Amino acid sequence: MMKKKCPPLCVLCAILCALWGNDASAAPPPDGEALLAQRPDMGAWEDLSKKWEAANALTEAPVEDLALPLEHYDNGRVRTVLRGERAYLLGGDQEGLVFARKVKVERLATNGKPEGVLLAEDCLIDRNTRRGYCRGAVEVRLGGDTMKGRGLYFSTDDQFYKLLAECEIRTFRIPVKFGRLQ
Repeated sequence: MMKKKCPPLCVLCAILCALWGNDASAAPPPDGEALLAQRPDMGAWEDLSKKWEAANALTEAPVEDLALPLEHYDNGRVRTVLRGERAYLLGGDQEGLVFARKVKVERLATNGKPEGVLLAEDCLIDRNTRRGYCRGAVEVRLGGDTMKGRGLYFSTDDQFYKLLAECEIRTFRIPVKFGRLQ
């Protein structure tokens, strides 16, 4: 009996990332090589991760139980909201940055119902670019799919998520044509 040859794991992960924010009626994703070629420039996240240490050292004037909209639909409805048990709104040359602990970033559908959630121990978010960097444990859930790990770069605009360590991805969105991994 001949076994099916499976595509490399990196191609499957790239396809998963392309499908992560798409609904079931969306067009099929491009091939894996094209997806890998479209990866965003990591420089923006490197700048954000360099600011994490200073933000983590903050201890004065926290905002307790923060709920802050990050993104809106064209009709004005909230699309993404940041919730943090304890947060610090940074000012000065770091205007627009928010550092929060025990983070929950909720993504809502156009009708206001929950679509997905990002849970993190801590997170530094740039409200202007809607990008974030988390250093601790993270979990992203969307539909029946789950990504877990330690450390994360993400962009709500680009629907981009990059786990940095201890990655675990559970999905049902990989097309059937790839078969089961063995």
